[in-house]
Amino acid sequence: MSQLDIQVAYDVVCPWCWIGKRHLDDAIAQLDFKDEVRVNYLPFQLNPWVPREGMMRADYRAQKFGSVERGAELDAQVAQAGVQSGVTFRHALMERTPNSTDAQRIVWRQQSKGLAERPLLEALFSGYFHDGKDVGDRQVLAEIASQHDDDLSIEQALAFLESDAGEQEVAAQQEALRNAGIQSVPSTIVGQYYVPGAQPVDVLVQMLNEARAQQTD
Repeated sequence: MSQLDIQVAYDVVCPWCWIGKRHLDDAIAQLDFKDEVRVNYLPFQLNPWVPREGMMRADYRAQKFGSVERGAELDAQVAQAGVQSGVTFRHALMERTPNSTDAQRIVWRQQSKGLAERPLLEALFSGYFHDGKDVGDRQVLAEIASQHDDDLSIEQALAFLESDAGEQEVAAQQEALRNAGIQSVPSTIVGQYYVPGAQPVDVLVQMLNEARAQQTD
């Protein structure tokens, strides 16, 4: 039986991407063919205008949503959705909004080596949204990445991040997604199916089963 490939456009600073990832993980776990599924996460920056060194989160929220108060309202909404999905957002710990380029490069590196990227991506989401870590900081990224690759030390991860490895590849993947009409994340593509947003688990299960059925026709 051939493998079922799932493509997911994501950004590590997108809270709905963490929720969407958990939903997809739960959906895959329910499949009879879960061992024949491969998920490829593709980088899509929601905020390419954020400086490479990041910015204070209060300033970012005010700039993007008009006021800190409006940003807080949206935080409360996503936190409630997180509770229902088994993830805990602790926005009070998040002092900075990072530029996500380096985090996406680390995920790209993991995938290009054929390693399981989902534990790393989960650690990045959890580190940022639950622990308040600055996942735009290269030291922080190196520490997280080294925990998910037995052959990668913190020093090696830093050397990778301080090089330009993966820059062009990540940029090309983002451009391809935008050219394909992707405008938001998460966006999930499997076969002829495309669904935007953090879809419920049952919707994803149905989509994946239908995609598998078409694959075997």
